[in-house]
Amino acid sequence: MEIVAGAFAEALLEEVFEKMLSKEVLDFIQGRKLTEGLLKKLKITLLSVNAVLDDAEEKQISNQDVKQWLEELKEAVYDAEDLLNEIKTEALRCKVEAESGSSTSKKFRKLSKKLFSAWFYAIDKAIDSKIEEIIERLDFIEKKKDVLNLKAGARRRASQTIPSTSLVEDFTPYGRDEDKETIIKLLLDDATENKISVVPIVGMGGMGKTTLAQLVYNNVRVKQHFELQAWVCVSEEFDVVRVTQTIYGSIMSRSCDLVDLNMLQVNLKEALTGKKFLFVLDDVWNEKYLDWDVLRRPFESGAHGSKIIVTTRNASVASVMGTLRTHHLMQISEEDCWLLFARHAFKSRRVGGNPNLEVIGRQIIRKCKGLPLAAKSLGGLLSSESNIEEWENILKNDIWQLSDKDSNILPALWLSYHYLPRHLKRCFAYCSIFPKDYVFTKSNLVFLWMAEGLLQSKNKKTVEEVGEDYFDDLLSRSFFQHSQGQFDHQPVFTMHDLINDLAKFVCGDFCVRLEDNDSLDIQCKTRHFSYMKTYGDGFEKFEALYEAKNLRTFLPLSLRCPIVAQFHMSEKILHDLIPTLQCLRVLNLSGYNIRNLPNSISNLKHLKHLDLSYTLIGKLPDTTCTLYNLQTLLLSYCRGLVELPTNLERLINLRHLDIRGTKLEKMPPKLGKLQDLQTLSDFVLDQNTAGYDDIVELKELQCLRGTLCISGLHNIVHVRDALEANMKEKKYLNQLVLKWGGDTEDSQKDREVLDNLQPHTNLKELTIVSYEGTRFPGWLVDRSYSNLVCLRLLNCKNCYFLPPLGMLPSLRELEIIGLNGVVSIGAEFFGDDGSEIQQFRSLQVLIFENMRDWQEWSYVGGNEEGGAFPNLCELRLRNCPKLSGRLPLDYFPKLKRLVLCRTNIECLTLSQESERSKLLCLEYLYIYCPSFVCFPDGGLHAPNLTNINICRCKKLRSLPEHIHTLLPSLQSMDITECPELESFPDGGLPSELKSLRIESCRKLIANRMQWALGRLTSLRDLRVDFNECGEVDSFPEEGLLPNTLSSLSISTLLSLKTMDGNGLTNLICLENLAIRRCPELQSLPEEGLPTSLSLLEIFYCPLLKQRCQREKGEDWPKIAHIRHIMIDGEQI
Repeated sequence: MEIVAGAFAEALLEEVFEKMLSKEVLDFIQGRKLTEGLLKKLKITLLSVNAVLDDAEEKQISNQDVKQWLEELKEAVYDAEDLLNEIKTEALRCKVEAESGSSTSKKFRKLSKKLFSAWFYAIDKAIDSKIEEIIERLDFIEKKKDVLNLKAGARRRASQTIPSTSLVEDFTPYGRDEDKETIIKLLLDDATENKISVVPIVGMGGMGKTTLAQLVYNNVRVKQHFELQAWVCVSEEFDVVRVTQTIYGSIMSRSCDLVDLNMLQVNLKEALTGKKFLFVLDDVWNEKYLDWDVLRRPFESGAHGSKIIVTTRNASVASVMGTLRTHHLMQISEEDCWLLFARHAFKSRRVGGNPNLEVIGRQIIRKCKGLPLAAKSLGGLLSSESNIEEWENILKNDIWQLSDKDSNILPALWLSYHYLPRHLKRCFAYCSIFPKDYVFTKSNLVFLWMAEGLLQSKNKKTVEEVGEDYFDDLLSRSFFQHSQGQFDHQPVFTMHDLINDLAKFVCGDFCVRLEDNDSLDIQCKTRHFSYMKTYGDGFEKFEALYEAKNLRTFLPLSLRCPIVAQFHMSEKILHDLIPTLQCLRVLNLSGYNIRNLPNSISNLKHLKHLDLSYTLIGKLPDTTCTLYNLQTLLLSYCRGLVELPTNLERLINLRHLDIRGTKLEKMPPKLGKLQDLQTLSDFVLDQNTAGYDDIVELKELQCLRGTLCISGLHNIVHVRDALEANMKEKKYLNQLVLKWGGDTEDSQKDREVLDNLQPHTNLKELTIVSYEGTRFPGWLVDRSYSNLVCLRLLNCKNCYFLPPLGMLPSLRELEIIGLNGVVSIGAEFFGDDGSEIQQFRSLQVLIFENMRDWQEWSYVGGNEEGGAFPNLCELRLRNCPKLSGRLPLDYFPKLKRLVLCRTNIECLTLSQESERSKLLCLEYLYIYCPSFVCFPDGGLHAPNLTNINICRCKKLRSLPEHIHTLLPSLQSMDITECPELESFPDGGLPSELKSLRIESCRKLIANRMQWALGRLTSLRDLRVDFNECGEVDSFPEEGLLPNTLSSLSISTLLSLKTMDGNGLTNLICLENLAIRRCPELQSLPEEGLPTSLSLLEIFYCPLLKQRCQREKGEDWPKIAHIRHIMIDGEQI
């Protein structure tokens, strides 16, 4: 099982060799004969060791001495890597000091040279001494290889896996019925565009891909549908000849001895001609398109509807071979996992024969996390054991401690690791630092890999792009999996618990995770340390870290979303312990309530990643600028941070500076020297434009990516400075935010500044805030901005006309907020350049908000078929109080969501033409318009509308006509404060309605006996608020409510004295009843409440409250059967 250690050592050695050839190391040793000679000797020794690693990998499984030899080697190589980093750091320091001293006087430079010459000599001697020490250790290790009989050039044997067959086990593989039917449906469907279709099944090792393929392959319907069938276990070696031989032999029902590929393919083509076939290529690893292209050539002679099933762990294989949608095989349910486990564990024994074993067994299968192979193997492991103690041992021990002979689980997962490219092995092993169930983003993990030195730029790609490729590769191979939710607008990922165990196993004692109440077991060789943060992390918890002199990663983690100063850290940890960890590459203090860093932070000269986000840091010490290796500095949401160190430009390796959510008032000088900067979230201009915060500093930052927010643009004095920022050449920026602030009387200057800040045409999102010019520049609507998908114009109060934004070909989202100067929007908004291209052809979301003086919207543009906004899905008009008239829905044929809030729109209209009168896509409608009076004539034909919310339409007298037939999908309706609405339309409400809320609708509630709710057999939730509805003595009347209700809420019946028991007794499905603000209600019905009730809520019903007191209230017997009773917010 420890075979992974050798593979890990190989990858580590590869990193060391790359560092030896780095420019910094080569520059440093130039002219230093002793150092150069020692490094050559070190390289020779490492090469000698590297030559026997393959042999060591094989022998360590059965030889503990070889295993120990590999552990010693890994530790020595780690130390060698640390030393090389130290050399690189010295080279960086010399470079920075030389550059910073270039502007000083000649006399001072001479003096400095004399002062530091002795110091340089001491440094050289120290480095030489360390190299000699490592060489001595490696020499000892190298000599032991002969004692251990390790041979150079030994080939790694291919993993001996048992080939799969098409025969399925004789019992049901639990939890795969739905997957099976999905695949069968794809196989039986001949209405596909491709003559030969490939169905990829992708999932992590042990998920049951082969079993699913077996089930489908042997299905009776499938066998009847295809004339020919063949099954090939491809495995790791994609041998086209062997695969073709197997297919040909299967369909001809005889073995095939042909080895000539051409002859094989000719014969296979003849055999397949005109025949509908099904082939299964199981366990495919190869992702080379050319190999697949050669294999499939004879398949083209088959009949239309032929299918090929491909099972693989690698999504990249699916993308190369697949023609139909990939079927991702997920974990089975806990119950199915238990059934599978029990089938193997108990075999002929009755499960119920030993209930204690079942209790333990169900806890064991939770460790499987839905992985069928894990359940099957653990069941097989325990099939011969009936001793409870043995079952408890398995429950308490890590499954991955089992030997190869005892379990098939780790070999299955190890196989995935074994075939990883070397560059991915250390990246995956580093992930052992994450606890189980921890979620992470791609960008954060790439930052950590960068800090550990696992990424090297190549093929003109940045290290970040290389890291993203590595991440995607591991994701496609099922080492990572998508998780629910997002963090910082990014998708999050996690590792399956069994994969997490594998990562931990690979990294071994070099990574320590402190979880729960574990004691901290730190060794000298520990390189990476993580722990789950608590609200009070005291010194005693981490005291053992003083032993970890070579620690590289200090990573506190939290499963919660970050909040500023959420956690407390002992001052002793920050000021005493951390500065001693001088090999640190990663230091994360995010979320702690720390206010300052010690000056001794400069001790961490190897540091590459410093995360201080969500802390109370107000200022960084100047010594931070001596961290010459620093690549990533995260200060986001440090709400007290007001300035950055003056010498920040000395951090010549800085690539990412995140200062979102801070209170920075200016930028440090000479920021333009940081030409490798990839991320600069904010650039703040202050009033001292003659100083070092000049926007011109952006000129040289041509590598910026992601999002950049430039604020304080009103402080620019010289308009040309904006042009000097060279925004037009920043081709990697995706999002740009341009912010002005305060009042300015020079709108002409603002116009020129914005004109000069023209971005590159690759930009995807642009936001302009508080711009005080009277018009927008021409570049904003240039069709060359074909990548611009989102535009936000916010609080630009001096603009009286909108630019022709309809000209932007790819614009999908447009927000126009706070443009108070705009009175009318018409033809100028759409634009017309004489071409036949549809304006706003890509627009999907259109938002107008806080348009104080906007009065008129002329819906020009578009055509009769597509409308003015042919693809608009969402339209929101909020706080536009002067906008009146009608809203013609014809212009929005694909509208899904319509929100009209605090406008004066009076009606919705629709064309009477048969096709254009239908709103086929509309799903959600919200209207809050005091002057709204009517819906389209003939009704609102929206067959997919599911939710209507009508609020404070004081003049509305009627709902859309024929609502019961034209809105067949309506499930939820809210009607609030519509006092003139008298009744529901003829025919009543749609039969599929599930939720109805009526509040403060005086006339509608007065006519409640005409609601005809009894016909609504789908209605489950009814909420009625009688506010301002006059006197109601009794409610609910008999026959008013449908017996399907499961939840009923009645509120604000100020004069209600009794509840009508006859109106409640038929509510046999009622589970929740809420009675709120009924101060005169004296008692519950004599008939009692429905026996189905499980929750009763009573709020501000003082008379009723007394009668419902537990045990002693007069109405207590009527409600004693209800499980949960809440009175005035408290459960009784």
